[in-house]
Amino acid sequence: MALNWFSLRQAARTRVPPDAAAPARPVERSRPHMAAANGLTATVAADGPPIPWPDVVRLMGEEVSTSLNAASEQLDRLNRLEPGLVNGLGPLRDSIERARQAGLAAQQMLRLREDPPAQHREVLNLADVARAALTTRSDWFKRRQVSVRQGLAQAQVFADSSMTYLLIDEMLQWAGQLSPSVAITVDRSSRAGRPRLRVAAWCDPATTPEASWRSMRWMLWHQLARALDAQTQMEMRDDHVRVTVSLAAATDTQLAAAAEEHAGPSSVSAVIQGCRVLVVSTQPQRRAQCLQALAGYGVLVDQAEDAHQARRLANQHLPDALVYDASVPAQQMEHLREQIGAQAGSHPAMIEINEQAGATEFQASTIGAISTGRVAAGAIGQSLGPALVFELCKVM
Repeated sequence: MALNWFSLRQAARTRVPPDAAAPARPVERSRPHMAAANGLTATVAADGPPIPWPDVVRLMGEEVSTSLNAASEQLDRLNRLEPGLVNGLGPLRDSIERARQAGLAAQQMLRLREDPPAQHREVLNLADVARAALTTRSDWFKRRQVSVRQGLAQAQVFADSSMTYLLIDEMLQWAGQLSPSVAITVDRSSRAGRPRLRVAAWCDPATTPEASWRSMRWMLWHQLARALDAQTQMEMRDDHVRVTVSLAAATDTQLAAAAEEHAGPSSVSAVIQGCRVLVVSTQPQRRAQCLQALAGYGVLVDQAEDAHQARRLANQHLPDALVYDASVPAQQMEHLREQIGAQAGSHPAMIEINEQAGATEFQASTIGAISTGRVAAGAIGQSLGPALVFELCKVM
């Protein structure tokens, strides 16, 4: 499906000639919209250096998300002091969260465009990936009073697990922001035989502002679908909007190879079944990688976008282990570990995702309960599970 919405509309607008009575103005060649129409650079002054548009998007995303993170923290602090007052500010909190998510989505889009992650394609059951995304988003839907109907049939695809998970998660959030009634289905196309993912939001498109559905999140999941070589189609009816994403089906050869290579987690991992793990990262794809790496270990995984959200989740359910990356300040995670230790009577295991080039796949923590294990970012799939078993066995 052609994504012509990415082009700015400024160049397409009809130029209105200036009023004859109005005084003539000098041509301002440094206006940002003129550079935007050319699609090259934005310039803030005629004699200043040009600013590349990716930098503009990055700075905008960082500034918006940082400011709104602070506003969200203030509301949470006020909620602890005056719960009744903050309950009446629900629409304000929703608006702040929506704007914050838009800033984060802009940053994620830029990362996908500038430095697309290497994909590890494998045979996946699309229904299982959808169930994982629904489980992770259950609290999010509950807070927003969104009901989700689901019909998930078996459908084997050949795709990158992290990218597929992230695509489904972003589509669910997009639909959940449009309507309190959402539906998700996984099946196969009767005509082409390709596995299909369908997400629908039950609303009246005619009365829904365009900015609500053609948003930054809309652009982000389209970018993800494009990275997966998926085909997308949107239908607008009187009472709902439905998006269909078709992915490549796994071939018989790929299915046979996957069956031969499949090996579940070691029986040693049985000792950590039922443990709760809190994954903290501002990068949705990093959280998805960790979730997929821990699938089959029998652990309960919570996800947080930052240390503030991690503290809130930890207050609801004390985690047995913390996993975080460089996007979250290490000092904040150390403080969170101390907070959990004070509440639970023992410190949780902690694993840091090491993004340095040439890092060891797994570096065990030192002697003592209050230490941190490290897993290389490029080895999450094969090393995070065994590392978690080691670190949890050490503190249990």
